[in-house]
Amino acid sequence: MGTLSLEKIDHLLWLGRYVERSYTTLRFITVTYDKAIDSTDGNWKGQLEELGFASETENVLEFFRDCLFNEANLCSLAHSMGAAYDNAVMLRDVLGTESLSYVQMATDAIKAAESSESPLLDLQLVQDNIMAFKGCIDDYVADDASRNIIKCGMSVERIDLYARLSYRLDCLKQETHRLASRIDRTGAPYDKQAFKDLIDIVFAPSFPESATYETLGKLLSVVARIFP
Repeated sequence: MGTLSLEKIDHLLWLGRYVERSYTTLRFITVTYDKAIDSTDGNWKGQLEELGFASETENVLEFFRDCLFNEANLCSLAHSMGAAYDNAVMLRDVLGTESLSYVQMATDAIKAAESSESPLLDLQLVQDNIMAFKGCIDDYVADDASRNIIKCGMSVERIDLYARLSYRLDCLKQETHRLASRIDRTGAPYDKQAFKDLIDIVFAPSFPESATYETLGKLLSVVARIFP
């Protein structure tokens, strides 16, 4: 575990998770919004249920603004990016000014988008700044364990979201490979049996072609156990 405290490991892990949650949630919401604008059958709400969004409104714009900008909504983009920033601030000494600044700029871009007449342009800046942060940590996070904990957090969150949304399931083998290449380089405690169970599910011959809701539910349970 080196010089990293359990508290710092937790902040690093959740920084990675919240950054990835923000990125994937934003991509999924914007794609779903485009479908909702073109849809006439009223099924656009159901596509976001697995992310935890629920609302009585039938107004498409009002619903999606809540998904994006309502910080009180724990599933929203604004909440996730705000949580990422809170963790990043606690890691200023590990991340460096350059890496932290991209998290700040992504957070600021969400606030700008909320009041913008062209919110999609500002939301694109959110994605761009998150991608810049992901690249920046390779150059500016000197500690190998810290860098790998952040990336493990990203991988765990991506696996969780893809399973939750039944989205890009064909990418889970590659993401599990990434996690396997990093997890033992973190020095952080993790549940080895849970990780083995993840590998068994994802690399089963029938996955993802024959994956059922039961399979994906088991996968979510396993992922939740990897980091205690």
